[in-house]
Amino acid sequence: MSTRLRCAAILLWVAATALAVEPGTPAPDFALRPFDATSPVRLSDYRGKVVLVDFWASWCAPCRQSLPLYEQLRAGFAAEDFAILAVNLDEDAADARAFLAQHPVKYITLQNPQGDIARAFGLKGMPSSYLIDRDGVVRERHVGFEPADIDTLKREIAALIAQGRHAS
Repeated sequence: MSTRLRCAAILLWVAATALAVEPGTPAPDFALRPFDATSPVRLSDYRGKVVLVDFWASWCAPCRQSLPLYEQLRAGFAAEDFAILAVNLDEDAADARAFLAQHPVKYITLQNPQGDIARAFGLKGMPSSYLIDRDGVVRERHVGFEPADIDTLKREIAALIAQGRHAS
């Protein structure tokens, strides 16, 4: 079975067997290794920031659009307020590395070839992203990607950043 078919089968299994993380619930914490480092990155290390957790793969056609646009999105917000953690689901890290060479980004890209974090989030499709507030609560879930989604994300992120400033 090809890698793409295997990944598609895994995603179908995940969608059929897991409950999706819904807005208003705490985001599952995780620790994953970035492509460019050996020390794992934990989602909980980003408490106090608004975080976009994006699940992607090299074989995902919409990811070819989303990753570069997410880079522009990241650059539009202060690093102390906002971060992106991109969770890659490729079984072969070489495929992901080749994709990142063609679509370089400055935000953190993490490896999850086993797909256990996707299962924890109850992934329903590719790509999927979860917007998490400063307290670690999922506020928005986006399945799929269209370039126009960036405008929606900008508004959602700005609102969560402003909300956090008013609360302090």
